[in-house]
Amino acid sequence: MFHKSLKIGAAATAFGLLVTGCSNGSDEGWASEKIEMLVPYGPGGTPDLLARGVSQGLTDEYGTNVTVTNRAGAAGTIAINETVTAHPDGTTIALATSNSVLWQPVLDDSLKYTQETGYTAVAKAGASPFSINIGENSPWESLKDFIDDANAGEHIKIAVTGAGAQTDLTVDFLNQQNNWNLESVPFSDGAGEGLLATMRGEADALLSTTAGVQGQIDSGDARVLAVIADEPEPLNPDASTFADFDLQIPMATTFYVIVSDEAEDSTVEEMADAVEEVVLSDEWDEYLEENGLVPGTALGYEDTQEEISDLIEEYSTLEH
Repeated sequence: MFHKSLKIGAAATAFGLLVTGCSNGSDEGWASEKIEMLVPYGPGGTPDLLARGVSQGLTDEYGTNVTVTNRAGAAGTIAINETVTAHPDGTTIALATSNSVLWQPVLDDSLKYTQETGYTAVAKAGASPFSINIGENSPWESLKDFIDDANAGEHIKIAVTGAGAQTDLTVDFLNQQNNWNLESVPFSDGAGEGLLATMRGEADALLSTTAGVQGQIDSGDARVLAVIADEPEPLNPDASTFADFDLQIPMATTFYVIVSDEAEDSTVEEMADAVEEVVLSDEWDEYLEENGLVPGTALGYEDTQEEISDLIEEYSTLEH
């Protein structure tokens, strides 16, 4: 068993206000402990946004003392290695990505965990498609401009969130599917670093989830060239989608709250109940939508196990 950017502070506070008053006053068990939640990327990205939202929800629902700590590097695996090897009392958890827990073990067998062992996902916090984001001075006015250059064989540098990350893999898929000449430029500290490099002209575009760079988009320093999905994103309804141009959609990313699989069953059960209370609420869907993420994508414990099993099977076809 598989036992935003600049807006992040205000967003977490807004979510906290939504759930305040729902507290059950619990003063026993896991939720009463001092918890550290590790984030596998730098501050301001989508994982950080979700981690701080979950943290705020647990704090307001249960009075839980949750500290969010960013442990960037190695395509997200540093934070996960630390989580799975921590003392298994449930006080060290992580906001993991599908890249860090499901794809990286395919590439690196030296990790302290595999796709199926070392961690327990207690809930899914959400999901997000990837998008292509550009600086305000980009010569591309539309996705069509980008496609025209790519089809002409232009060498286009795409900032990604780490070598071997899902964003890196997506660039590889886009090259294979369309015979393009895109080059991945990895930035291990996440989307914010990659966007800054794009704005400085060190890359032509950033491929990431949009929520982590929404602040720069709102300020006009960057814009969404296209969402790699069938439908637009809530905060960027006018951005083109890959479906608009009949392009294939390689993959998206999903986010899970995890703990070491050495944790006691009773601890995992308490964690699952507490995190589900937060992420399966109407308030959480509002939080996701307000921050540009897809509402209705969170899952409870049992459904999370089923999804992870399905993704492991899907990723097995990508091993090479």
